This record gives sequence, structure tokens and C-alpha cells, in this order.
Amino acid sequence: MTKVLVVTRTKNRPLLLERAITSVISQNYLNWKHVVVNDGGDPLSVERLIEKYADAYKGRVQTIHNPSSVGMEAASNIGIRSVNSEFILIHDDDDSLAPEFLGRTVTYLESPPYPTIQGVCTWANQITEVIDGDNVNQTQSRIFRDPKGALSIADIAGANPIPPISFLFRRSAAEQIGLFDETLPVLGDWEFLIRFLSQFDVGVIPEPLANYHLRPSSTGSSANSITDRSERFELLTKIIRNRYAREQSKSALGVILQLSEPMRRVQRIYSHPILGRIIRLWSKFINPDIPKSPF
Repeated sequence: MTKVLVVTRTKNRPLLLERAITSVISQNYLNWKHVVVNDGGDPLSVERLIEKYADAYKGRVQTIHNPSSVGMEAASNIGIRSVNSEFILIHDDDDSLAPEFLGRTVTYLESPPYPTIQGVCTWANQITEVIDGDNVNQTQSRIFRDPKGALSIADIAGANPIPPISFLFRRSAAEQIGLFDETLPVLGDWEFLIRFLSQFDVGVIPEPLANYHLRPSSTGSSANSITDRSERFELLTKIIRNRYAREQSKSALGVILQLSEPMRRVQRIYSHPILGRIIRLWSKFINPDIPKSPF
């Protein structure tokens, strides 16, 4: 059986897709299969790239052409259902991996430090770039997030702290909670992670072994969904929060999700170099025994 299934959704982005392909075939770990789901885009451009790298793939690739677009989450599910595997990685067509990513994450999940851990993420580089003709030029790079130890529900309450490219998970866990929500046009990765953490844990490898690429100035097919659909992100964020607040079986999770925004504002005030000091001094004055702020 294939150990790792790598699913890439794409639509009319051959320049970016080629980078994703080279990211997969450059992995030091070899027991994987790459499923490229062409979600309603030009099939010829995809097939040309697959043929170009046929020797490097060594038979470890499968292409699926959707006649029309079914959306990101449905395309992910089509890819997941097409090949059986022990682990799954969603590799967006505009992101990339360090060559040792699969080897390190598979080794971690084969012997996790705690039995409830069914997924693992690495730190990710957030790379800002611009497209200039047939070239993709990097303009900036920084660590996207740096969670420690394992993800907590509080970590994911405000927003998704990890890009999909950095998250390897067990198929059995995904099947237990259900695959990606096909009703969501965006934020399906965040909603999936919320459900995942409601039943399982996600460990962290504190090394930037994944690359999350952003193109703020791009529009159309080369744009990132997070920058190209900001209004829908705001709408779906509130809908997802409300969904979990309504579910009694996840009431505590719902409360955390609802409180995350005001709590983040309070944290910013406490962290301010002047306002935070004034608040702490005033609190100490009116109540000398008050506990120290956690922020």
C-alpha cells in the first residue's frame, strides 16, 4: 500500500504547478503517490507537465480531470478517495516542500510521542513573491507561525495557524471525522483542522520544512484564495464560528472560537509597551494580590 498520498488541486496555473511537481519528486522519502486533480482547467497543460517529469515520477503519479470546477474541498476529496494510503498531505499547487519533509513527518507519525497524536505539522516559511512573465521572484521570507510541542484548540481559534502544505495526517483519523466540507468555497482547511483537533492531537516539528507562498499583488488564476476573496473569508469565518457554537457536543470549543477575537484584542492591549504597563501598574495598585497577567 502507498504510505503517503499527496493531493494537489490545480486550475490553469502551469507555472506554479510545475514548482509543486518538482517539490514532490524531490522528496528524499520515496513511498508516496501524487494525485493531481485538475479542477476544470486546461487538461493539456497539466498533461504536458506530467509527461515532462514522467521519468522522475517512476509511475507514482495519477491525474484526474474534472470537466468543470467542483471547488477546492470537493477536489481534495476526489483526490483522497482515488488512492488508498496510510497518510495524506494536501499540497496546494502554489506551495512547496523541503526535500526532507515527508521523511521527517512520516517518521514522527510512525512513532508519535503520545498515542492521541494522529497528525503532525512543521513550521512553514511564508514566502512573498511576484510573478513576472514566466518567472516567480521571491521578495520576502519569514516564519509563518512557530507553534511548539503540539497544536491546541486555542491555537486554532482565531485563525488557521498552519498552512495545509505543512500538515500530514492519518487517513484513518480523517475518515473518522469526515473529509473536507464541500459546502465551503474557502477556509475548508481551517474547518477540517477544528474537527481534527476536537478528537485528535497534532504534533509539531519545530523546523521550517514547508513553504507557504503568497502573491499579494496577483489577481485572477495566479492569486491566493486568502488574498483574492477577503470578503468571503470574513463571511465564512463567522459562519464556521457559529456552527461550532451551536453544537452542544462541542460547546467548549464553540465558546473558545467565539471568544477568540475579543481575547486577541485584550492580548494586544496587554502587550502594548505603554498601555500594558499602565494597566499592570494600576491593577497592582488597586489589588496588590492580583495574579500576574498571562499576556
